Amino acid sequence: MINFVTTRSHAYTVRHLVGQLGNARRWSYERLFRQKELRAGTWIFTDHERLSGFEIALAAKVANKLEQGGSRVLNHPAHVRGRYDLLRALNAAGINRFSAWRCESEPKPRSFPVFIRNEFDHLSSDLDLIPDQQALDARLARMRREGFPLAGKLVIEYAGQEIAPGVWQRFATYRAGYRMIAHHNVVDFQWVAKDVKDTKRLLSHPMLPAFVENERRFVTENLYEDVLRQAFDLAGIDYGRADFSLVDGRPQIFEINTNPAHGSHRVIYRETFPARVATQRLAEERLYEALRAVDMPNGPSISLDDPALRRQQKFRRIFLGLKRA
Repeated sequence: MINFVTTRSHAYTVRHLVGQLGNARRWSYERLFRQKELRAGTWIFTDHERLSGFEIALAAKVANKLEQGGSRVLNHPAHVRGRYDLLRALNAAGINRFSAWRCESEPKPRSFPVFIRNEFDHLSSDLDLIPDQQALDARLARMRREGFPLAGKLVIEYAGQEIAPGVWQRFATYRAGYRMIAHHNVVDFQWVAKDVKDTKRLLSHPMLPAFVENERRFVTENLYEDVLRQAFDLAGIDYGRADFSLVDGRPQIFEINTNPAHGSHRVIYRETFPARVATQRLAEERLYEALRAVDMPNGPSISLDDPALRRQQKFRRIFLGLKRA
């Protein structure tokens, strides 16, 4: 049994995976922390950046008990690096050319432009590029004056490269246990590359056949596997999706998301265009196969008798808490 643990408001991300795999279920951290015992199996902890330090500590206690009871634990909360630490580590390892700074630390980036994003979510709209140090200092000063906290915000050096005039790309590679799965490559008409909304413009682009072939090669040949595995190892992440671009042919990794939104087959194939369908089907099947490979049957019950957990286990009602971005 594969058990995906997510924050309560982001359980939708694994809904179709649970249905597709069959031998899988979803747990929220809020529910998990109230359990006095759990069954041994495969447990995948996600959404680390959305948890408080207190919640990370509780999740690590649960993960320790599960491992001691014979479970397979992926993304142990005590091992997963946060976004800031990971970006710094990737830069120090020579994988990423760019780095990150905390906004409250009077950041002095080495190169510009830069942008500002939250450390604790995956929102990426309106990430305007800041051209120089003077403009960055002015932006941070204005945020303070207007009452926007700098804590939890990062200054990140821009690392992007057009693949055609006004066109950018983003690659995505999953890890599930030991296996790496090149999953998809999207192109967009903005530097924050998402699934393109202007499909008519994309379909009429003269380089469309090249874009489709690039994705096919990426997926079928599982390109950049070695460097992506190194990045996942640095991150302490056993299940998740790395989002990255190429600069001069080298992967530049923006983040590794432990709870990536994953649509159903119906959505994937409806929202793409025919030339991509075979590639996307292959990527999906490889992901399912990799997840099934980490599955293990239900084992005996494991007691969660720990002083840090007992207080949470006394609550009988589910605490709904804040909605997390």
